[in-house]
Amino acid sequence: MGKRKMHGDAFYQCDYTGFPMRQAYCYMPTWDAAGKLVKKGSYCNWESVLAHAAMTHFEEFDRVKAHVVAITGTDRLQQAPDYTDLYHMKGHMTPMQYHDKCNYSDEPIIGVKITSDGEIIEVMVTPQEGKFNFEAFMHKPYSYQGKAQVFHSMRKKSGSIAKDLTVLYYPSRDLPANTVASNVFKMQIHGDVLMVQQSREQSFLPRERYVTYTRQEFVEQFMKKRKRGSVEAPAMTCEDYDTVKKQMQEKLHEFEASISKDAKKPIEFSKQVKTKKSKASSFRAMAADLAEAAATGDRESCRSMAASLAASAKAGDPSAQGATLVEAA
Repeated sequence: MGKRKMHGDAFYQCDYTGFPMRQAYCYMPTWDAAGKLVKKGSYCNWESVLAHAAMTHFEEFDRVKAHVVAITGTDRLQQAPDYTDLYHMKGHMTPMQYHDKCNYSDEPIIGVKITSDGEIIEVMVTPQEGKFNFEAFMHKPYSYQGKAQVFHSMRKKSGSIAKDLTVLYYPSRDLPANTVASNVFKMQIHGDVLMVQQSREQSFLPRERYVTYTRQEFVEQFMKKRKRGSVEAPAMTCEDYDTVKKQMQEKLHEFEASISKDAKKPIEFSKQVKTKKSKASSFRAMAADLAEAAATGDRESCRSMAASLAASAKAGDPSAQGATLVEAA
């Protein structure tokens, strides 16, 4: 059935039950000739996928179930009720009743309990009328009338399924402080703590699927600390150190020599500046005399002064204006 449109809006329809859905929550896994996964169809939950696979894909049912088990994290899956029992199929079951049937649990799971004394033990939780009563495994304070508080911690992926660690405790200070749980979850906790895993999977209505969580998993996840490998630097003898130090000093001296080879002493630099200033002064005086001779019309003096100025310019006189004046003369 897949995606449909009505009054300009789009929605999806389950290929097994015909339920309208906001999106395609689950799919029918199939494989092409090369073994590549091909997702087909739209389904309201994974129980419906199994029921449809059993009805239409007998030759691939085992492979389909293995794929669904990898996604949900449990092999205790039941097929959904027959679609002919649904109300819109002339049956008697409403969508909510169908959802409750799919959520019905009849197999026990294992959880981890941290007692107020710090003991970490496994407990087997058996469902009652399809639901788990986790509070029966925890000591409830007399002064507290509400239900156990729940929070999710340390979400991690295992294969193709995302799991949440569900932690239950009573928020009451009337119970002894649970030091182990407080250190693990970085918060102050009193009394017993119970932990189970909850798979995160798609469904057309909100659901809770609890799966087994063992003591070994808890220890590996929280109690074992990764030790960094110690990296030892190779030892250096005194002779090796002296050799390396000498090489470094030689390199440093070579670098300083290459940088300071064109450097001059301050007194030499001062003499050079004074010499350039005196040459510039004499050059300006010769240029003034040349201008005066040119104004009086003394050609012979002009030629002599111009030749002298040209010789000074070629000798490296610093005045570029003087050179230009010589060319003009």
